Formats: sequence, C-alpha cells, structure tokens
Amino acid sequence: MLKRMFLMTVFLIAALLLVNQVVIPHVRRSRGHNELRHLCLQKGRAIVAKAIAAHGGIEAWRNKIDISFRMNDKWNSPMGAALLDMWPERKVETRQHYLLRQNAGRIEMETAAGHHIWGYSNFHPWALLNGQVDSENVKSAHFTVPMINYLLELPYRFLDNGAFPEFVNEVKHGDRLYDRVRVTFGLNAGNYPANEYVADFDQQTGRLAFLEHTVREKLPSYFTFRADFNEYQQIDGIWLPSQINFHLIEPLVDCALHSWQISGARFNTGVNEDFFARNNPRLSHAGS
Repeated sequence: MLKRMFLMTVFLIAALLLVNQVVIPHVRRSRGHNELRHLCLQKGRAIVAKAIAAHGGIEAWRNKIDISFRMNDKWNSPMGAALLDMWPERKVETRQHYLLRQNAGRIEMETAAGHHIWGYSNFHPWALLNGQVDSENVKSAHFTVPMINYLLELPYRFLDNGAFPEFVNEVKHGDRLYDRVRVTFGLNAGNYPANEYVADFDQQTGRLAFLEHTVREKLPSYFTFRADFNEYQQIDGIWLPSQINFHLIEPLVDCALHSWQISGARFNTGVNEDFFARNNPRLSHAGS
C-alpha cells in the first residue's frame, strides 16, 4: 500500500513538472506567437492602406470601372520566353482591356499568324485566332490575362477579402528604406490561394516598388519572379507604373526576363461585360 502511494506521489510530481516545464511554456510561446502575428497583420494592413492612399486613394479607385492600355513586352531572355510561353511570338505589342475588380480581361495582338484575341471572364479563358477558336492558346490566356489584370490592380487587391498582408521588416534597396509586407491568401481571396507575394513599399513615396511573386499554377514546378515597378505616371488621379521589369528568382538563378512598357492608359472607356465574352469577338471603339 505504501509502495503504491509512493509511486502515485512520484507520478504526480513528474506530471506537475512536465506541465510546468513543457506544456505551460508551449502555451505561452503559442500565445506570444499569435499576438506577434496579429500585430504584424495589423501593421501590414496599415502599410497597404497607406500605399493605396499614395496610389490615388480608395475612393478614386472605386470610381474606376475599367482600364485600357497598350503594352509592349520586351524579352531579353530567350530561355525564359521559351520556358514561360506567355505569347504566340517573342516580340509582341498588345492592346489590353480589363474590367476592374471582376477578373475579366481581353488582350488583342497581331502576329504573323493573324489577329489574336485572348479573353478571361467568369473564371473561363478563351482564345480566338482570326475569329476562330484557338485551342492552342487557351492555356496561355488562362495564365496571362488574369495575371496581368491582378498585377495592374495592385496594391488595391492586397486588401481583398481573404488576403492577409503581414509586415515582415524594413529592407534597404540602394540608399532608400522600404517596408516589406508578405501577402498570403485564404480560400475566399480573388487569387489562387497557394500563391504568395512579398511586396516592398517605398517609405518616401508610399508606393509599391518591388514585388516577389511565387506562382504555383504552372505545375509541375513553381516560379518566383521579382517585378520592379518604375516610372509611375498619374492617370486620372491614379498612379500607374509605365514600366515593370521582371526577374526570375527561383527555381533557376536570378536572371532578367522581360520588361513591360505600358502606355496610352485610360479609365472608364465604356466597355461592358459582353466585351469580355467569347461570343463578342469584334473590336470595340472604346479600346481603339
């Protein structure tokens, strides 16, 4: 009997020591980690909100229904162009139209094969070549149209429902300081949930300057790009970059890929949802 009581006492003391040394510190660490992440999320949202104000403000943005612009995409990496396969030809000039906040877009371009129209509406891609269904380029349209749409709507989309902007730290590029924010996505976000962004916001201007974007749609591998946003211009109250330079960071060595030259941007051109549907392939006067 005494032996049993002694063993029970030893077991109780050991259990109390375990709780004190392992369980309680773990709970404290978890609570501290959660509190720190909450603070980082709060600061991340504040930095994004500041950036939105620096880009023109949320009210000015809400008044924009659609955007149209010309884009000249210059590739300086033949290997990257072949690997990523964005366009029917290496050098291409496009006219692009997007219905903002609705993931609807349309890209038109001339190539040696003829007139291409790529579209994306209601989460469905489509492609036409000379007015006929172009099944060879539907995959490219599926990746390219919503991707360009999303990048041109930043930083506004970083406060979408399901987006989690989290402050990381301050970083330095050259002699300027930037606030680094990591953005991940939940299931309700207007982006592929497995994708993530690391955005650097210029502390002097408040605007988005550098963006690392990890893309996982193009399986079996993944790609991490760095986009440098340059030469901002104010268009109808909204600051837009007129040049975006892209580098491939992973899985290969860091190399310059291509550069978007953006010009002729216009908001509220008068297009409607039908313009982005496959059953309306004709050109619109609004984008001419």
